[in-house]
This record gives sequence, structure tokens and C-alpha cells, in this order.
Amino acid sequence: MIAYGEDDGWDSAELERAGVLARELRALCGADSRIVAVRAPGRVNLIGEHTDYSGLPVLPAAIDRSTIIVAAPLPAREIVLRNADPAFGPRKFPIEEKIPAYPAGDWANYVKAAVQGVIDHYGARGGAGDAKLRGATMLVEGRVPAAAGLSSSSALTVAATLAFMALGGLELAPLECAAMVARSERYVGTMGGGMDQAAALMGRRDHALFIEFNPLRVHAVKMPSDAALVVADSCEIADKSGGVRTEYNRRVVECSLAARILAHEMKLGGVRILGDVVRARADWKAPDLIAILETAAPPRLAPDLADAAHILDVARDALARELLGAGAIGVKLDPAKPLEVLRRARHVLTETERVISAAAMLEAGRLEAMGALMNASHESLRGDFDCSTERLDRMVAAARAGGALGARLTGAGFGGSIVAMCRAADTGCVIASLDREFYTPLGIDPRGKRAVLHAGAGASTIELAAV
Repeated sequence: MIAYGEDDGWDSAELERAGVLARELRALCGADSRIVAVRAPGRVNLIGEHTDYSGLPVLPAAIDRSTIIVAAPLPAREIVLRNADPAFGPRKFPIEEKIPAYPAGDWANYVKAAVQGVIDHYGARGGAGDAKLRGATMLVEGRVPAAAGLSSSSALTVAATLAFMALGGLELAPLECAAMVARSERYVGTMGGGMDQAAALMGRRDHALFIEFNPLRVHAVKMPSDAALVVADSCEIADKSGGVRTEYNRRVVECSLAARILAHEMKLGGVRILGDVVRARADWKAPDLIAILETAAPPRLAPDLADAAHILDVARDALARELLGAGAIGVKLDPAKPLEVLRRARHVLTETERVISAAAMLEAGRLEAMGALMNASHESLRGDFDCSTERLDRMVAAARAGGALGARLTGAGFGGSIVAMCRAADTGCVIASLDREFYTPLGIDPRGKRAVLHAGAGASTIELAAV
């Protein structure tokens, strides 16, 4: 058994789910087949939205909702996939040096990303693992709500990565594995950071995780015993493998441009993201950096990057290659939308200060102060980052009216879920307010759409003996 968190995290219901899948897999592959099972949780981000891809800290928690994969080795160098949800059809693909993607939005691209990530990682280390990259039949069953801002995609990618590695006898240290999986998800074309993967791998029961980047570091923060998390789904799809990806990637470009402009003005070298600017100034403060950016560039820049290239005194084509990439996973900017450099940077820099304060408030048990920071985070995401929606705003207001100390969108936004922090005794009031003020007026059955979630353990792998 390999556990990346404090314990293996398997509960009796998850073991039963794995057992059902294992029986099906043995019927396909043979009663004496070696079978490994992996559980990987989703995550809820308490605060620190859209900061991880700028190399700045976040404060998520793994949750007690998981994706499970059971896998058996195949003699052929191929991956055979089946999903317990009939909405996701079976897939099969060969293991090769460069695995071509399925069309955008296909669920199996996250499994391809996992396999490609392991191939690339061991290739970069001299191919030491190549002989151990064995074919597999994988059965998948996910209980992390899809496209709801709870990182079902990373739960699937982490589970597939660990299953693929386990069959080949490959192991990595937790931080190295988290960094590898974060890189691998760029296969699907989303320029994300490493929060989701680190939370899924290194979650700890009853703790949030203060995660820092470059290098990746994780510090567990004990959740106060009287704190509770209510997570509610807006039923507004936030699929980063689909249409939301364009807006998400646009924010990455805007933040990267802000970093380059600050570096140019401050005469800093080697800067690519806002975290590089922050790390170059030990005494940095968000208002100071925002003021510098305001004087260095207009708040909006042309989407063809001509304005930015002029400010940075670089060739536009070279800047475009750096920021946008190329090919199928290259970023496409809407030519009708200017780049909102100032507002995006203002959110990321002030959000970073909020994350640092929030970790201290949570550790000290100061829930009212933590709630105020969550509320300020949502206002910044709505006003400066433009990733909230009318539904999310209504849900946040309903949760606060029901007694939540703080509430905010969680995940990338553009739909998905909110997270509300309240005292454990107030969860019923918060849920009742969400039902009354949000779900009922829209004619949505709230059952299964909102729940009290708990901080859970990170991913782990076990072997299932034949019975």
C-alpha cells in the first residue's frame, strides 16, 4: 500500500466500491489477475483562487469524495478504459512516446495526460522507467461531482497516474509526484497550477493545506473543531476541458503579462509569473506593486499583444510564442476582448495577502476573521477577476444570510460551486437558506446539490487479493 497523506484514507464504502470494480475486472482479465486499486479525492479551495499558476500560495483541503480506479496489467502496451458512468464511453489507446489526444472535452484525455506525464517524467530522467511502463485495463468510478469546481479532473488524473505507476512498480516522493501530475494536466490544454494535484495527493484528514510553489511545499493547518464547510453546486457547468478553458487560459496570459511589465519596470530578471516578482522583493506589499503597474502600463492592452510588446521592448511574435504556445494546446485570445492586466494582477496580489492571513487565522481558530477574508476573496473574484456569475453571487448571498461566516466561489469559477464556512451548529441554517433562496426559486431539487464536506486524506494505492 502506498499512501501520500497521513493515512490511507479508505473508508468502508470506498473499499466496497473498489471490490465491486475488482469483481468486474477479474471477470474481464482472469480470476488470478493482479489488481491494484487507487482512491484520489477531490478538493475544495478555502481561499487562494487563481494564484497557483502565478506561483503564489493557496489554502485548499482534500474532501471526502473520491474517484476510484482498479487496474490489472495487460501484456500489450495499451490502456483499456471503462467507466462505471455510462455517460463516459469505453476507450483504448496504445502506450507510445507521444500519445495523441482525443477531441477536446473527452473524459479519457485525463487518463492519457496521466500516462503521458509518467512517460515524459521518466524519459527526462534517462528512460529508467520505460521498461516498467506496462499496459493496463482500468475501471473508473468517480464520486467527485464533475464540472462543479471540486477538481474531479485532477482526482481522475491522479488516480490514473498512481494506478499506471503501481502496475509497473514505480514510486515517486509525494512532492515530486504532485509536480509531475500538475505538468501532465497541461496535456488537455489548461494552463493550470499545481494546487489540485497537491491537494489530491497530500490531503490530511481534518486539515487544510497551505501550499506554496517554486519549490512546492505543503504545510497542514488544523481545522478548528467547531468549523464546518458547506459546499453547494450552482448547477452551472464549469468545464475546464471545454468552453471555460478559453477564459481560464486568458487569465493566465493576463497575469503573466502583468508580471513581465512589473519586472521590466522594476528591472528584475528571469520573471515569467507574478510569484517571481513577489519572491524578488522580501518586503513586497500588494498596494505597492499595483501602484507600479498602474504607472507602467494602461489597465487594458490590445489582444494582439502589440501594446505589450511595445511596453516590454520585445518582438510581438516572440512574446506571443512565450505566452500563448503553439499547436493544439496553444492559447487562442479573443480579438474583440482587451487584456485586463491591472485588474487581474490586483486580484492575484491581494488574494495572496489574504491566503497568508487566512492560514494564520484558521490555525488560531479565528473563524470570524477567516470568514471575512473569504468574503473579500469573492468580491475580488467577482469585481477584478470576472469569474463569478449571477448564480454564484446569489448562492454566496444566501449562504451568508443563513449564518455562514464567509462564503465564496471555489475552483476556477465561471460556474461550479461555492464553499461556505460556518460553525458546525449552523450548517442546517446555511443549507436551509440555500434551498429557500437559491434552489427553490430555480425549480432545482437541492438533494445531492449541497452537502457538509470534511477535510479528508490524500490519495493512496492498495493491492486487492483474489477472493
